[in-house]
Amino acid sequence: MSPTRLLAGLLLLATLNPAAAAGFATRELNPMLQPVFLPSLTQTPAADGWRIDHNLLITNTLQSQTRSNEQLTIDFENYRYEFELSRRRGHWLSYFKIPLIATRGGELDNVIEDWHDFFGLPNGDRGKFPQDQVNIEWRRDGELEYSQTDSSEGIGDITLAIGYQRPGGAAWYAGIDLPTGSAADYTGNEAPDLAFWVTRQFGINDRTDWFGMFGVSFPGDDGRLEGLVVDEIWVAQVGIDYRFMDDYVATAQLDMHSRSIEDSDFRAFTESYQLVIGLGFLRLLENHRLDLFFTEDILVRSAPDITFGLRLAREF
Repeated sequence: MSPTRLLAGLLLLATLNPAAAAGFATRELNPMLQPVFLPSLTQTPAADGWRIDHNLLITNTLQSQTRSNEQLTIDFENYRYEFELSRRRGHWLSYFKIPLIATRGGELDNVIEDWHDFFGLPNGDRGKFPQDQVNIEWRRDGELEYSQTDSSEGIGDITLAIGYQRPGGAAWYAGIDLPTGSAADYTGNEAPDLAFWVTRQFGINDRTDWFGMFGVSFPGDDGRLEGLVVDEIWVAQVGIDYRFMDDYVATAQLDMHSRSIEDSDFRAFTESYQLVIGLGFLRLLENHRLDLFFTEDILVRSAPDITFGLRLAREF
């Protein structure tokens, strides 16, 4: 991913007309990188007031790679609940998010293997490892850089952000990830992370909206990846919403970020590309919007195999 090209694309988006909030506040959920602050599309009320989002994300993956001086295994199932609260008042936007993170063995391993078998898809390395286990290990030059073999759970790093948006313009944000998570529980890096990002939504016609986000994160250098994370990570999201019926919206979105770990050629630590596909129900529940979605690593091994997501949102 070229940050220069993405920035040029974002500047082009800024010339178009805005629309209501669109897309998903998703991110890559590699368990090693979850403590790192990666900015995302920030959902805020369309008019002055408040918005609450409940996000539930279930991720399952098994990756195994070996190079001349490195070995990496990522075998886990992750459950992540995020409570988000945002407010709009005039030109100013504020945002708060607290995640609860749990890493377990693969309860969905058998389901995913049956799914692959039914559609004739490859299972990759899944047949080489036992099911229902946590096995995350990275060795480099004979040294153990990272390891997790037991289940874990806890509160992750809390995000606070403030933004500014003039009518008809992009929304600009500055945010901080507070060190409320724990390195012992694999839920935080025990250091503040800073990020700056800009979001934009605009309508093509009555049924179609485009949206985008571009930002940069400055991770804190502490926790289990101390001395290994890069100084800055560039992040981008772009997608389209299509309302094919009055109460139903289909979403396609691409999530990207630049290298996250220094001096490694494993795809899990370099550029990441994920496809997000979703279906929104605008009036299925009174005063709430319900979205169901899933993500796939379109650059294989650059992100977890699959994530299933649910979002319940309300503005008031």
